[in-house]
Amino acid sequence: MSFLIPQLLWALPVAALPLLIHLLSRANTRTVEFSALRFLKVMEHDTIRRLRWHHWLVIFLRTLMILLLVLLLARPVLEGYYQGLTGQGASTLSVVVIDDSFSMSGQGSDRVGGRRSRYTEYLSPLFEVLSNPGSQSRVVIIRSSDARRIYDGPGSGLPAVRVLAPLLQPRYQPDRLEAVLDSLGAAGILDQGRLYANRELLIISDFQTQQQEALRLWANDTSGWDQWQMFLLPVAPQGRNGALSGAQVTTAIPIVGELMDVQVSLTNTGTTELQDFPIQLLLNGVRAGQLVVDLAPGEETQVTFQVAPTRPGHQEGYAEIEPDERPGDNRYYFHTTIPIRLRVLLLDRDDADPAFTRLALQALAGASPQIEFHRLPYGEVTWRPEDHDVVILDGPRTVPRLLPRRLRDFLEIGGKLIMLPGSAAAAATAFRELGQLLGLPEITGTGESLGAGLRLDGAAARRSFLGTALSREVKRADGPLVKALYALRPGGRDEVVLRLSNRRPVLVRSPVQSGQAFIFTVPMDLAWSDMPLKGSFLPMWHQLISWRPTGGVLANIRIGAEPELPLTPRQATQPVNLRGPANINSRLIPDLQRRSVILRDLHEPGLYSARFGSGTGSAEIEERFPVNISARELAAGYLTSAELQDVTGSGRAFIYNSGQPVGPWVTQARFGRELWRLLLYLLLLVTVAELIIANVYSSPRRPA
Repeated sequence: MSFLIPQLLWALPVAALPLLIHLLSRANTRTVEFSALRFLKVMEHDTIRRLRWHHWLVIFLRTLMILLLVLLLARPVLEGYYQGLTGQGASTLSVVVIDDSFSMSGQGSDRVGGRRSRYTEYLSPLFEVLSNPGSQSRVVIIRSSDARRIYDGPGSGLPAVRVLAPLLQPRYQPDRLEAVLDSLGAAGILDQGRLYANRELLIISDFQTQQQEALRLWANDTSGWDQWQMFLLPVAPQGRNGALSGAQVTTAIPIVGELMDVQVSLTNTGTTELQDFPIQLLLNGVRAGQLVVDLAPGEETQVTFQVAPTRPGHQEGYAEIEPDERPGDNRYYFHTTIPIRLRVLLLDRDDADPAFTRLALQALAGASPQIEFHRLPYGEVTWRPEDHDVVILDGPRTVPRLLPRRLRDFLEIGGKLIMLPGSAAAAATAFRELGQLLGLPEITGTGESLGAGLRLDGAAARRSFLGTALSREVKRADGPLVKALYALRPGGRDEVVLRLSNRRPVLVRSPVQSGQAFIFTVPMDLAWSDMPLKGSFLPMWHQLISWRPTGGVLANIRIGAEPELPLTPRQATQPVNLRGPANINSRLIPDLQRRSVILRDLHEPGLYSARFGSGTGSAEIEERFPVNISARELAAGYLTSAELQDVTGSGRAFIYNSGQPVGPWVTQARFGRELWRLLLYLLLLVTVAELIIANVYSSPRRPA
């Protein structure tokens, strides 16, 4: 036996108060002699003995009344495993957590889809048990996607399933079981639970493998949860279901008219094998290809589509599979961009000879209408940073006073800077000074001779985004030969794009503010390298100026995330218009101090666009990005009953077996019986007995 309010047991000595009063009253009596004393001697063996018996009985009843009152207020509980006793005077706190995340969705309801029949099968009999009007119970119903309380009140007032069902339908949001358990502790549920004889946590979920750690932490928590009983009601996974878990453009630099690789990931999250399962790819609303795969349950595969973009600009599409038991994961969106116009500015010397970089860029601009090429001497600093996408600085020998400021402003708005050192004696000094002013990796030394020269590391070159341009030459071991180079010290955030066979860097990418800086350690001089004479020189420059970072904030956004998008100082002064896949617009206010905006309202998969002013009049800049379902909701793998028992500990939780009815199973598994009602009845009975006996004892006798 235990007590819900054991602090009140300190009042048990008060039960001795009637005896104390009796003993004190006897000590204050005094003897009075009177003449009729001899007549009382006759009554001594008869009446006085009877009066003493009544007197001690009243003292006992009054002591018992105080004892019962204290025990009643302390609320004793008879603990143990009692089948069928729940509801017979027991007070119960029932916390029901319902997994409404995307993995619980299916066919048969709304846009996302929900297991409406499965929920009815579980909730209807469960609500019948929890809403027993004869029990002293409180019911709290929480959905796991946002830890929101759907109901919190007495069990007798629990609404019908049809009333709560719309609030419990699966959504696109991911499961947050660990946050729900944390919120219960923070909200005082643990403290409030001490006032109830039964404390139980019921979880309805498909119990994906990623929930294992949250359940283990709950089972091992001794801060109050150890006095609770857990009931786990697993929902069976789908039978035939494939889930598209990824689609991305793997070609580093997509170009109009050339093949672009799109890699698609498919997982079999059902329990049956998928045979001849078709996957199709759509790009810009046009079907671009179809493949067929076979997948065993739990297996994942990746397939690659090759498509050729027909126009520049935004390239958006999705991979799609045929309808199955969970239609919400039958599409996966992707997006990339082929620049409509690349505004390239070259800053070099008027007397540069030979000007290999200038000639290459002029050739590219003449062959491609997408490239807009301008050239200025690097001493000219009247150009505006916002008018250019790429700035190339080739062989500076001096550092003009305003040039570092222009380049910092350019990098701050997200520009791409490409720097090539010069071969003159003053080039190393100017290059080092400029790098220090911009916060770039440090160049050391004046140039180091490599003797007969070294070639590029072929494996590293093929892995870089320039691999397409260099692949033919490096495979034939006929890549560019480097005879001398400057020593460069990359930092922790820097990436070596090209390196020599001795691992010395040739091209380093360094993120600076919101932009990117590419630093060559080799000037385009034939005394240093034969790179300008190779057939890969033009393609390398084409891919270098066309490259766009793919690992930024908008690269892989999932539902439930709130990414923080960095903005330029000008962009941070204007509202950001966010448009969703259903053409629903919302206005977001940037944080001017942080120079960023938090992207909210990403509640369904699809293609989104964020539009913000560019600071040049009424022109706008648009960023498009895909939003997909959380990866954890698309993963295969569910905990079995044995695994759930192992995670929660032996005897720590009751695992539901779908072969038996839900209502009787919950009723039999519940435990505990509170004794306050029985004590109240006893207290009333003792009080009535005390009143009767005390009245008989104190009433005067009539004369004979």
